[in-house]
Amino acid sequence: MYTTVMSRLAGLGIRLFIVELGDNNPHIAHPRLPAGYTTETPPVEKLRAWAGLEHSLSHRFLDEAIERGDRCVANFYNGELVGYGFVTRSRAPVTDQLEVLIDDHLRYRYKGWTHPAHRRKHLSHARGRINSTLFPMSDGHRMVSYVDSHNFASRLKHPDVHPVRLGYAGYVTFFGEQYPFTGRIPRRFGFELRRISRAKP
Repeated sequence: MYTTVMSRLAGLGIRLFIVELGDNNPHIAHPRLPAGYTTETPPVEKLRAWAGLEHSLSHRFLDEAIERGDRCVANFYNGELVGYGFVTRSRAPVTDQLEVLIDDHLRYRYKGWTHPAHRRKHLSHARGRINSTLFPMSDGHRMVSYVDSHNFASRLKHPDVHPVRLGYAGYVTFFGEQYPFTGRIPRRFGFELRRISRAKP
């Protein structure tokens, strides 16, 4: 029933996201990855070697991430990139028309990706244990992210991780234009999905 409803909404041009605060427990264990896998915090520039369709990266995206000062955590298997995720202190694109804007006390985890051949090995969980080290996380700072409401694979969490669901955000597409909305509670916490300003500050 839920999947049917989400499919119908998508057919109407409506995308719905679940906004979550990351689990703030510092004692969550790092997973033990299979032999050959490493999790690192490379300079964003290093990922240019894998820019292309297979890795869902583009030079334009990497240029903008570098300009914002974003950081990344990446998984490698015998030296080959097999997963990554980014963290920003300001904003990040969602589509060509929309972006997420966050308040100063948040750190936004976005664009998580794992190669299909390397899934179900806790690579995302390994990245998550390192995300909070990328930028200062003093008292009151929290990690925030969202997942597609219909993407059940992305919504599955490691059993040790218990994020706090804040509410919903999303957008409606009408004649090629995307109109965003953000629930009251995510907005109160400093998370907003908005149209990209053509003249950014």
